[in-house]
Amino acid sequence: MNLPVRTLVALLMAASLAAGLSAGAMGAPAGPAAKEGYTLGPGDTIDILVVGDQDLSRAVTIKPEGTIDLPLVGEVTAAGKTPSQLAADLTTRYSRYLIAPSITVAVREFRVDRIYVLGQVNRPGEFQIRPGVGALELLASAGGPTDRADLAKATIIRGKTETIDLDLHEAIAKSKSPDVKLEPGDVLFVPAADKRIVILGQVNRPGAYDFLEGQRVSNLLAGAGGVTPQAAPRRAFIVRGGEQIPVDVEKVLTGDTEANMPLEAGDMMVVPESQDRIAVLGAVNRPGTYPYDQVKPMKLIDAIGLAGGQQPELGDLSQVGIVRLVGGKTKTIAANLTKALSGKDMSQNLPLQPGDVVYVPEKGMTLNKAAQFFNVLSFVKYIFGIL
Repeated sequence: MNLPVRTLVALLMAASLAAGLSAGAMGAPAGPAAKEGYTLGPGDTIDILVVGDQDLSRAVTIKPEGTIDLPLVGEVTAAGKTPSQLAADLTTRYSRYLIAPSITVAVREFRVDRIYVLGQVNRPGEFQIRPGVGALELLASAGGPTDRADLAKATIIRGKTETIDLDLHEAIAKSKSPDVKLEPGDVLFVPAADKRIVILGQVNRPGAYDFLEGQRVSNLLAGAGGVTPQAAPRRAFIVRGGEQIPVDVEKVLTGDTEANMPLEAGDMMVVPESQDRIAVLGAVNRPGTYPYDQVKPMKLIDAIGLAGGQQPELGDLSQVGIVRLVGGKTKTIAANLTKALSGKDMSQNLPLQPGDVVYVPEKGMTLNKAAQFFNVLSFVKYIFGIL
């Protein structure tokens, strides 16, 4: 059951009030029920009543070493005993000096223990807390959990080696503190929930982002600055647990509400690099590989433009070649871009396919001569890393 943080805080305060210990009453003495089986310790102030003898009756504070000093009987260990056990011990001791003594012990002022609350709470720090207070009351005294708290994974750190797991989320829902007795020096630690989502790959600002309820793929893409020109938007996917969920980012960017799926905390979205590329080589200003635009089919003039155009006085656009791998074999297609650019024959502006190699030869060199300088099939494999 995943409850909103505001609801959890309201339930937490209700649970604290039901226990009779709100955040503002953390320092108040516990009631009679707490005294019944209460274990005495250093710092407790107790009333010792010896019936019929006011001189022996007194209020004493248990010393740091756990003892008290009393007339006639001297030093007596009080720490670790309940008030009734201490009264029985004192009755035995005073029997040496009094006839049938009647002695009672009651806690006048409970000791103040220091406990720490750290992590995702609104007021982390050190707290003075009276015995009998539970983990929920302690959480309330620290101002309750923050929006990023993972209450189901809270822990009590005791000493250097002991840790106790607490599911405070369930405890709040049931309005009942976990059955764990807090001890002086305990640290209640509330970790941060993994309420983040990650986007990797071909986006402008890859990284981790805070997850917000109702967030969708389009929100994450916007936060990451959109996809890069090298992205393969149709092959994006989300990793959720052990599952890989395909996402068509291209449809998301065009407003397709069905493709714009909701996200969950912990999701990791990957936008892979496009393997749909072309190469433009030869007498051009920026020879190299370029992404193939799947949205707008590319033609020869587009490819030459990506490469910065032909080199002036050097490139020969009248015999541009397209090297295409078909069925494991290369095929060379010639085109006269000079006619296309002059408007005489636009059919020469041939459409390209992913994996094409566009070659602009130098003036005075035919395509056949250029092919002598390299093995075309090996060259295609080298450029694209295929086969």
